[in-house]
Amino acid sequence: MSWEDWNGNMAIYYGQEHIVFQPEENWRAAAQHMSSLAVMEPYPVPSPDKFENWQDWANEFTLIINGPAY
Repeated sequence: MSWEDWNGNMAIYYGQEHIVFQPEENWRAAAQHMSSLAVMEPYPVPSPDKFENWQDWANEFTLIINGPAY
């Protein structure tokens, strides 16, 4: 999945949270914004600073929000 697809999906899934599309080079700012949303408070969303790329952060985020896929 491309960054555009992933970020666009988050804007759709959490549209009530006003997620603005960010270009890929700003993925950490977008991830930090996602982490700070009130709807995410019950989840231990990881800081993007711990990740080298958005794919690893998005994978961890998805596992935390949705649980593992079987």
